[in-house]
Amino acid sequence: MRIAIVTDSTADIPADLVRELDIKVIPLAVHFGGKAYLDRVDITNQEFYDYIGTAKTLPTTSQPSPAQYMDVYRACKEEGAERVLSIHIFSEMSGTWQGAKLAADMVKDEIAVEVVDSRTVTIGLGLDVVTIARFIRNHPDASWDEVMAHVRAVVEKTRILFLLDTLDNLQKGGRIGKASYLVGSILNIKPILIVEDGFIGAHEKIRGKKIEKAIDHLTDTVMAMVDPNKKLYFALGYNNEEYLHILEKSFMPKLAAHPELEIEQIDTFELGCVVTTHIGLGGFGIAFYQL
Repeated sequence: MRIAIVTDSTADIPADLVRELDIKVIPLAVHFGGKAYLDRVDITNQEFYDYIGTAKTLPTTSQPSPAQYMDVYRACKEEGAERVLSIHIFSEMSGTWQGAKLAADMVKDEIAVEVVDSRTVTIGLGLDVVTIARFIRNHPDASWDEVMAHVRAVVEKTRILFLLDTLDNLQKGGRIGKASYLVGSILNIKPILIVEDGFIGAHEKIRGKKIEKAIDHLTDTVMAMVDPNKKLYFALGYNNEEYLHILEKSFMPKLAAHPELEIEQIDTFELGCVVTTHIGLGGFGIAFYQL
């Protein structure tokens, strides 16, 4: 069975992996200055970083239309796919998943499309899509039930732990409550945030502004969650290269201290326009799961 993989641009998957694994990426749009730009199509990440770093008003984002999904699903069929696995940002965060479900129903007489709520976003979604695509490529004789069992296991276990320079964008976009925002701002608390099973919340709170201390605490927290007896799949995400280097310097030696741990690093994912709109510049984190 030939299975096509479709996702959306909030997965932030690097272009080389998109090409290597033949992943179809449907872009969301970001709106500012009276124009709409397709994420990673009409505007580069760096162009958007330059804009949002000085913007006085927060850009807005929008999901793809059902017609965009339908076009991609039909293109998958034309290219020889027998089924489509369409994996998207978690449904509580965006209507993207619902749009995919609607489109899948509209093409059901043409091709079977399974729409999956990833229960995560950005590097968590990207990690899942890439590793699922590799599983399908490496197991060409797997049944559909075996593929879906693997998908469910990956989705269930994926976590993201991340840090942000500021909670301003999350608060303005309604992703965190005003009370949590005020506590973090007034008391100089930098929370380690977690995305797990469709939930975004504070996992731990670090007092102070020193970024090296916060990153070291973040990587310690991840390592405390890792079972050295299970294979670790992970990806790093960032929209600030300086923070990425500090993150790598903190995390990699801690991994190397466990030679018994089997590791598969997927890549470093640069966060795109849509995700950066909602978290601001200065965001970085680690997505991981174990099987």
